[in-house]
Amino acid sequence: MDEQQHLETNGPYVVSLDDAATTDPTLVGGKGANLARLVAAGVAVPDGFCVTTPAYHHLASDASVRRAVRRLSEIDPADGEAIATAGATLRERIEGLAVPEEVEDAIEAGLAGLGGDPKAGFAVRSSATAEDLPAASFAGQQETFLNVRAAAVVDRVRACMASLFTDRAIVYRARNGIDHEDVALAVVVQRMVDPTVSGVLFTADPTTGNRRITAIEAGVGIADAFVSGEATPDSVRVTTRTARIREYEVGNQQLAVRSLPEGGTETVELPGGRTARALSDEQVRTLVALGARIEALFGAPQDVEWCLADGRFWVVQSRPITTLFPVPSPEPDDDRLHVYYSVGHAQAFPEAMPPLVRDVWMSYTESALAAFGLATEAPLGAEAGGRVYVDITPVLRIDALRDDVPELLSEVSEPMGAAIEDLLARRGDEFRTERSARDVLGVLSPLTNTAWAVVRGLPFVRGMMGGFVGAFVGTPNPPTDEEALWIEWGREAAAQITGRETLVERVKAPFGLFETVDAVTTFPRTGPLFAALAVDGWLRWRFADAPADVNAVGRGFPDELVTRINFGLGDLADVARDHPEVAAALREGVSLEEIGSVAGGDVFREAFEAYLEEFGHRATGELDLSRPRWREDPSWLLATVRANLEHAGKGTHREHVARMEREALAAAARLERRADRGPLGPIRRRAVRRLIRTYRGYIQTREYPKQGSAYLFAAWREVLCEAGEHLVADARLDDVDDVWFLRKDELFAALAGEAITVDIAARRDEFDRHAAMTAPPVLTSEGEAPTPAVGREDLPAGVLVGTGVSGGVVEGVARVVRDPTRETIERGEILVAPSSDPGWTPLFLNAAGMVVEVGGRMSHGALVAREYGLPAVVSVPDATRRIETGQRVRVDGTDGTVEILE
Repeated sequence: MDEQQHLETNGPYVVSLDDAATTDPTLVGGKGANLARLVAAGVAVPDGFCVTTPAYHHLASDASVRRAVRRLSEIDPADGEAIATAGATLRERIEGLAVPEEVEDAIEAGLAGLGGDPKAGFAVRSSATAEDLPAASFAGQQETFLNVRAAAVVDRVRACMASLFTDRAIVYRARNGIDHEDVALAVVVQRMVDPTVSGVLFTADPTTGNRRITAIEAGVGIADAFVSGEATPDSVRVTTRTARIREYEVGNQQLAVRSLPEGGTETVELPGGRTARALSDEQVRTLVALGARIEALFGAPQDVEWCLADGRFWVVQSRPITTLFPVPSPEPDDDRLHVYYSVGHAQAFPEAMPPLVRDVWMSYTESALAAFGLATEAPLGAEAGGRVYVDITPVLRIDALRDDVPELLSEVSEPMGAAIEDLLARRGDEFRTERSARDVLGVLSPLTNTAWAVVRGLPFVRGMMGGFVGAFVGTPNPPTDEEALWIEWGREAAAQITGRETLVERVKAPFGLFETVDAVTTFPRTGPLFAALAVDGWLRWRFADAPADVNAVGRGFPDELVTRINFGLGDLADVARDHPEVAAALREGVSLEEIGSVAGGDVFREAFEAYLEEFGHRATGELDLSRPRWREDPSWLLATVRANLEHAGKGTHREHVARMEREALAAAARLERRADRGPLGPIRRRAVRRLIRTYRGYIQTREYPKQGSAYLFAAWREVLCEAGEHLVADARLDDVDDVWFLRKDELFAALAGEAITVDIAARRDEFDRHAAMTAPPVLTSEGEAPTPAVGREDLPAGVLVGTGVSGGVVEGVARVVRDPTRETIERGEILVAPSSDPGWTPLFLNAAGMVVEVGGRMSHGALVAREYGLPAVVSVPDATRRIETGQRVRVDGTDGTVEILE
């Protein structure tokens, strides 16, 4: 035995639950440590002890076991057969080992300390070191044995230790990034409580996430029947603070688990089932108070297993609820319900962002509101789960505006609007208050009772309206200089940041956005775009019986910015086609520098540099400043060019858009003819022609602000990376990218010479946990994520429902892409993606259809899909999880449905 093995196996083999050392999870596992904390806090926990991890290491020190554990990391967690074989082999080996004599003696001494009655029953439960953690609960992954007689306890302890390698536990660890060699298993042995009633208590509603609701499940007998799903328990929901029972639903319990006199348990039928409540109101209130006490002890919502025996509640387990999405922070200070919408969902970018990036966008939110004269005393920006949210409660508290909010948000995202509508339907009264006229003005004070708001607001409104009206009366084509104005603005704003004299001044600039962005003079330029969007809505209303033609009118814009982004990539593929050695180098996946060394490489590189000059400041997921811009890392662009080279012919990208343009003009002519009916037909025809020209002329301007803003984003990234480089050179950060895991105040302090004391690794782990979560588009201050039912009665089960944003039906093979910087799509495949910001659009060149988890009719991906004539459905919940690459799917962009065919 080497020194490390000796250290692992050297230690107490048994410790009592009331021993101070038992709160150490490395010694007794998560379950044992939590029970020990409960005991120390005076919570009623059955007497017992823990068989420790040194005992496990002593048992599992066999060389063949250690080799087998080491080989687990080589198995793909998706290979179920290999996992099952390896797990069964390991369990068999461990259960075939003799329990070391000193471990067995310690267990028997522990049993003697509990009374030494050979007929007494004990609960023997696994307690892994990676169990009941804040980020991974491992619930149900290892074995539990109930009502075990003393003579069988040692064998059951060994069986528990072997269950560290159940198939479920192996896969769970692999998917949560936990090394199999880093975990060990302790075992909790407690007096068996034979309950009349038992169940589970959640100190936050695990379904909705509401932190102010306690959810209880209860039934007669031992809770195993409910945990396994064999019996239906009572379901109780209680307002935690007041202990008011909101809902008590009696379960149809037909079976119960009972202890046997000779040991073990049996499942028995309840004649006629159970119709009476398992808990009285007073018992419910007692449980709620117990849950609140336990949550306060652990500082986080808990999943508590309890049992009732002889009129007393006993706690047999408590673990964190790991599935809850975090509550928005900072919390409101008025103790009232607040509602937040996700900024990322509004921008079709729901992914988590690291702390420093969130600070940039939190500062952006507050300074933007201030620039528009909408600042409030309490900040409206908040963050949760690595995302930025905005508090819309002030608007919901205004009676005249409240009912319009769902419809307005539905334009951004139908699920967002539906979530607000659902919340208002259930809890709308909580936003209604007795309010005087002065109170209403107080809510709107930034707009109504300050001269500054008037001074700032009138030019903004006048500019917006001027642009809006001008779109209808002027030449219905985008001004040739409009894109140049946005680019000039973006470059000047970027230069103001990167050109500041000191590093500290440059670094602070991203957190004072509107020092460089003048909202009043900049945003009115979008007036013509809003005119185009208004026309789009009118056309859909006026020609509701011709949706295909209305959709077609929005296609085929050869000069549109995103089309040019894709044209550029297609043109680069054509350059490669003209130079076979370049094409061969691209197929081999070599770098841009290596391509330059082959025949024709100089021509390709020159064309590529020209492309980067125009678009190199863009990025995939460009709202996340921690992500490299295309100029910094062009590898994905090269991969896209390579895919175009393989799956398209020369010039086909331009031919496709030209065909779309011809179809748009033909559709416009058909709509004009539809309008030309009756005495006023000629007038209506001319009006429709004008409106369509306005729409097609100005809808193209929607990308101009993003093109200009992307220069600003790239500048922000540049100066923040510069700060990271400075701190690395000063040996205060290990890696430049570590800077993204500082908060802004910590960064400012570090640049001022203060020590960096934060745990960067812990923040990276937290970011990874948040990134794995699905963020809700709407969230309340109580943690509730309103989730109205999605589905339609007219559809068969299994059909996915979303928002149809680009008409047509297409069948094809799905390609799930979660990171477009690492994955490409084959020609004719259906793109299934979590989001679709501008960085995704090069993938549209090869896609035959699109399914996206977030977005609305006006989201970037929806507009581009319509331009390219791709059937598209957005706001499809969990599409990237429910659809697998290789499955054949049917996308109906008109009906808003996705059907998995095989």
